Amino acid sequence: MSDAQLRDKIALVTGAGRGIGAAIATRLGAHGAQVIVNYRSSAEEAEAVAASIRAAGGHATPMQGDMADAESTEALFKAVLDEHGTLDLLINNAGIVKDGLLASMREPDWQKVIDLNLTGVMRSTRLALRHMLRARTGSIVNLASIQAIRGGRGQANYAAAKAGVLGLTRAAALEVADRGVRINAVLPGFISTDMTQVIQRRAGDQVLAQIPMGRFGVPEDVAGLVLFLCSDDSAYITGQSFTVDGGLSIA
Repeated sequence: MSDAQLRDKIALVTGAGRGIGAAIATRLGAHGAQVIVNYRSSAEEAEAVAASIRAAGGHATPMQGDMADAESTEALFKAVLDEHGTLDLLINNAGIVKDGLLASMREPDWQKVIDLNLTGVMRSTRLALRHMLRARTGSIVNLASIQAIRGGRGQANYAAAKAGVLGLTRAAALEVADRGVRINAVLPGFISTDMTQVIQRRAGDQVLAQIPMGRFGVPEDVAGLVLFLCSDDSAYITGQSFTVDGGLSIA
């Protein structure tokens, strides 16, 4: 892929202050996209990601927005379109976990995960489509999880939300395929990030033993696939779900 294939494309990456989102933003910026590094509260981390992209010769701007809040999300999209006039790429990455066994799970912990991990994806996708359908072009990549297809002890809320993302991806892709807009999903497996540190400390050896490739993933493993799905190299791919898990989902 040419380093300039995404030149002048406007890309919004939600939850991009760290982890997988930061890696995606950095990879898109390295290939010419003008990246909006979204964050909810980690302003310093988002600015550091944007600064790193700019230092490497790219273009990036941090922008605050809480993807679980309707008004905040609408304000973010308005700011992006006011500043750039267009939106070519949307990567729905922002997410949280609130783990607990279902029998004792508090309803607020269920709802918070659904609000961000599923409703937030729906809301931002809908806002992006309002522009992309008029422009008759665009690519949306939704970050799901292998928990959507495997389940996960103590993660009923997370698995349900991510399974919903897969259904949303397929249905929405079908609705807009004839208008030049593509929507796909990526399902990361066990990727070493701040979000997975607790699991890695508690049961890392047990999890590692289940991964056929014999290693945990890193955010860059996911970023490479997202880059492909944003590029013209994937121009005939839509409504699909891709796992990045070292073979965990087939073990």
